[in-house]
Amino acid sequence: MMKYPICLHDRSRIAEYLRRDPANYVYEIGDLDDFFWPYTTWYGEKEGDAIKRIALVYHGADLPVLLAYGEETGSDDVDPWVEGLIRLLPDKIYAHLSPGLRGAFATRYQVNSHGKHWKMLLTHPEKIQTEETSAAEPLNHKNLDTIQQFYQEAYPGNWFDARMLETGQFFGIFTDNKLVSVAGVHVYSPEYRVAAIGSIATLPYMRGRGLGRRVTAQLCQNLSHSVDVIGLNVLQSNQPAIACYQRLGFEIVAEYEEFMLEAKS
Repeated sequence: MMKYPICLHDRSRIAEYLRRDPANYVYEIGDLDDFFWPYTTWYGEKEGDAIKRIALVYHGADLPVLLAYGEETGSDDVDPWVEGLIRLLPDKIYAHLSPGLRGAFATRYQVNSHGKHWKMLLTHPEKIQTEETSAAEPLNHKNLDTIQQFYQEAYPGNWFDARMLETGQFFGIFTDNKLVSVAGVHVYSPEYRVAAIGSIATLPYMRGRGLGRRVTAQLCQNLSHSVDVIGLNVLQSNQPAIACYQRLGFEIVAEYEEFMLEAKS
């Protein structure tokens, strides 16, 4: 029997649940911050007063984004709670799903995979301190046009929210007055002391010189003054990026897959 999720509104209770596994819920914990909270809808299941599980829909992007993680059941049966969640979602949504959930969403949606990803966590922060970062400099809204042009060349299709420049957590490297490498954040919360880094890229003709590693190290050094947990998501096939992050002290902690979901006609 289908079981509809309930809407959750108590940030303290949500935070209590998420902090049981901060490595897996970096994005969600950060989205509790006032900067992101107005753009979120939280669905949950309770057992008594305790939250049993959570799914988040983030509305701050052009397309809503679902973050739903759960354990694989090992059977073909659709979880009644997941089935109820699916009925509450819009006809088109981008989704981050843990292994085992794809089949449930295929009952309603055309499911187009955008690749398997790793979640990585900075577990050896001492490594970022050994990198040479003097060339990296902070970016802000004065650099917006330059940053947007950079991503068109270096990372087409990258999700970049210009509002994130307000965090002061974007850095770049310039060569001959041209922006050639950038690292920033997708989520940043000094209040909840977490950050998810992203939008990391280097112009194609400048790759292989360690620029991405240096600018990312500078970002992480700066973040370490205000947060305790730094995570990121990376495509499993992007081996150069994974090697770079591992050199900086990041460790793989979980797997998930990204999908574009469009309701079947």
